[in-house]
Amino acid sequence: MNSLHLRNLSRRNFLVSSSALVVGSYAYTTGFNPVFANGTQSLSPSVYLEVGADGTVTVTCHRSEMGQGIKTAVAQVVCEELEADWDQVVVAQAEGDAKYGDQNTDGSRSIKNFFVPLRNAGAAAREMLVQAAADSWGVAPDECEAREHAVHHETSARSIPFGELVNAASKLDVPTNPTLKARENWNHIGKARIHVDAYDVATGTATYGADVTLPNMAIAVMVHAPVLGSSPLEVKVPDSANENARFIGIEKINAAPGPIGFNPVGSVAVIAEDTYTGIRVAKDLEITWSESPNRTFDSDTFQQSLRDGVKSTGKVWHEVGDADALLSNAEEKIDAVYETPFLSHAPMEPPSAIANVVDDSVEVLAPVQDPQTTRNTIVGVQGFAIENVKVTPTLLGGAFGRKSKPDFVLEAVELSKRLKRPIRVQWQRENDLQYDYFHAPSVQRYEATLGEDGMPIAWRQRTAFPSIMSTVAAPNMVEPANWELDMGFTNTPYRCENQSIEATGLKAGVRIGWLRSVCNIFHAFGANVFIDELAEKAGMDPIDYRLAMWKGMDTVQGALPSEPGHEFKIERLRNVLNRVRANSNWDEKLAAGRALGVAVHHSFLSYVATVLEVDASDPDYRVTDAHVVLDCGTYVNADTCVAQMEGAVVFGLSAAQRAKLTFKDGAIQENNFDGYLIARMPDAPSISVELVNSEQLPAGVGEPGVPPVAPALSNAIYRAGGDRRRSLPLI
Repeated sequence: MNSLHLRNLSRRNFLVSSSALVVGSYAYTTGFNPVFANGTQSLSPSVYLEVGADGTVTVTCHRSEMGQGIKTAVAQVVCEELEADWDQVVVAQAEGDAKYGDQNTDGSRSIKNFFVPLRNAGAAAREMLVQAAADSWGVAPDECEAREHAVHHETSARSIPFGELVNAASKLDVPTNPTLKARENWNHIGKARIHVDAYDVATGTATYGADVTLPNMAIAVMVHAPVLGSSPLEVKVPDSANENARFIGIEKINAAPGPIGFNPVGSVAVIAEDTYTGIRVAKDLEITWSESPNRTFDSDTFQQSLRDGVKSTGKVWHEVGDADALLSNAEEKIDAVYETPFLSHAPMEPPSAIANVVDDSVEVLAPVQDPQTTRNTIVGVQGFAIENVKVTPTLLGGAFGRKSKPDFVLEAVELSKRLKRPIRVQWQRENDLQYDYFHAPSVQRYEATLGEDGMPIAWRQRTAFPSIMSTVAAPNMVEPANWELDMGFTNTPYRCENQSIEATGLKAGVRIGWLRSVCNIFHAFGANVFIDELAEKAGMDPIDYRLAMWKGMDTVQGALPSEPGHEFKIERLRNVLNRVRANSNWDEKLAAGRALGVAVHHSFLSYVATVLEVDASDPDYRVTDAHVVLDCGTYVNADTCVAQMEGAVVFGLSAAQRAKLTFKDGAIQENNFDGYLIARMPDAPSISVELVNSEQLPAGVGEPGVPPVAPALSNAIYRAGGDRRRSLPLI
């Protein structure tokens, strides 16, 4: 199987017979190591950049593209330092391989972690090309300048295109500490660029997982056990299926023992020559399933257990003063409980994966967020030698964290191994909702008593939710992890001289995973609505109240140490809040029946403030306008950042307004979009986004826009005359 690539990547064929300059960097280092292959110098172990003899620049993207624009951003960063002509750039998709360092396209970390290595790759290539040109002219390199895809010598008015310098440049030593361009000279970074795959996506020629076909490939339509932990015992296939020449047969997959991890669940695979036949047969199967300890799991009962969990002291993560005594003796206090339900990723593209096992090797093409972990998981489960496992991401039709869990890929590998032919596993929407790695439900309890100035003199907050670690690590890891709590809870910017921060974990009877912005969703909800409640009690404007609480504060420290250069700065949080205040005309009187709600949150090292305007004449409090301010430090593509905030508003409205999953007798009750309600086009408001121009280090963009949406809506509904809504969904 060939690696996937963009539409015009065939121009790379020149490398077979021509010299090429290849520059790369390993993980987070800035060093380069030259090696030689077929007479052409290349740099190992991690190759991000190739400059061909025809001038074509090929940038290899080691992250997965799911519409967030990472292929474009990676190319922008490399080409900035290279001084490349954008029209002569192509982008290749990397396979899963440890030589690329971290390939997990999750956690809004791609640019944050690789900004410097990618810049170094481009800068090193530029310096090598300049040196080659200077040598050919017999002048000093500092007399030469790379720009517009060529090296120029201004004194003699000479220039040489990059392609003509490749052969000589590839024989030079690779700079270990190349000089990076000054920010004021940037031409690519920070600018708006149309995504390199936008044409293919818009015209329907982009390659998603279900678009891949291989010779002799069969389709596997999955029927998963109704309850986690069950396995198929007996399967009755209807006579009509056996009479269908397109139906091949069925295969049973038993639930794996031990920790859930990324293992496939119990299922029956319907093998057919085409998807339609597989779906028809799957609907008519009669399957007897084994018993499971999760058969009694009930989401309502579980939610009550979470409520009980915040009634008493949990594990104390932060304690100053004596909040317990002050709250116990307070004449008046504010005591509020906030709840969020199970949520699904529900990407438009359900999971699919193509696997081709031949003897002791396997190749996989699939929409995965982390091809390297997928590769390692295949090795661990199937026992292949790692050099015999190849995993290449296709374009992802949405993911939001779901496709970093490769259970569906393991299904394809196992079935291809059994049937000795290429297999494409295809999930339907029902599978996707039934066997997601669900976003954890939560219950939070906030208590405070206020002083004469309206500020809290005692504060206690508790959270209870099932930890992701109980699914992906060990079953006995029930308590929330420190990194889960540092998502808006232990690192809360709302501080008090007498304060207690506590957490409790419970184990669920379903799979728990990370969803776009993870625990920030429920922690931002509880904190921001509670702050509005305190502001009302104090008789203050909600924005003024937040600013008053931050008076004199500099930085916030949570359960984990801050990353150098990424300290949580209150001044940046204050700045986005003030900006959204101005952008939304917060202080001006609105038309009758309209109201604004605000929320602000720090997550994935970025700062986001959101104001939503609601129409109270609509019984569902329709959101008419959204104002967002994002401070993500240095950003690469302005258009992408705006689009991510716009998408975050719609995604956040889904969670805020109607989305909710329920379980009875261990089985999910909502199996499609008629039951699991996400935002539709009419629900989308007018959205304005401001990007803060900053010279701070790059931070996350894909996830930070989601957490403020739900609390801003809850606060807007209340300010519009509605009741105080403390549980999601709000409508």
